[in-house]
Amino acid sequence: MPLLPNPLQLVSTVQKAAQSSLQWSVDTAVFVAGLPTRVSALLDEAEGLVWQVSGVVDGAARAVAAADTVIAACAALVDRTAVVAGETEVVVASASRSAAVADQLLEIYRPLALTAAPLATQFVDEISEDEVHAAVRLLDQLPELTDRMAALMPILATLDTVSPEIHELLEVVKDVRQAIIGVPGFGFFRRRGEDKLGEGE
Repeated sequence: MPLLPNPLQLVSTVQKAAQSSLQWSVDTAVFVAGLPTRVSALLDEAEGLVWQVSGVVDGAARAVAAADTVIAACAALVDRTAVVAGETEVVVASASRSAAVADQLLEIYRPLALTAAPLATQFVDEISEDEVHAAVRLLDQLPELTDRMAALMPILATLDTVSPEIHELLEVVKDVRQAIIGVPGFGFFRRRGEDKLGEGE
């Protein structure tokens, strides 16, 4: 049969158990009492994190919007570059054709220019300013002279019955008229003379 515990020991054991339970209760009460403060601190930290995340999200949204703007600008620039490149190709092709035509013209007129250069140099060296003015005046008078010759030709044609000297004069006048008409640019100078005559009237 087991021995009953010593009352003193039992009291000591109960006392220790009570103290332990009381200490646990106090610790629990302290812990529970501190929970609102800790929860409030956690909530404050969570709220701060939410604000930070919100700021980051707003910044990211602005960055995305800016990136979209940059992308749109780049796309427009790429399109414009493509258009400019196409126009440049057209210009280059046109310039190539013009260069080819210029080369052909140079090949055609180079021998003529080389041949005419000495004559042109001699002409420029020998002609005087007075001769130039005289030639200009003569060219100005060519239209009027031609008109008068045209009016005179029928009269001269009736002189076939007169002496051989007059007939020869008629042939000379015809030759002069043909030579005048054959002058390069005669039509232009004739119109110029007509304009000047019109201004004089």
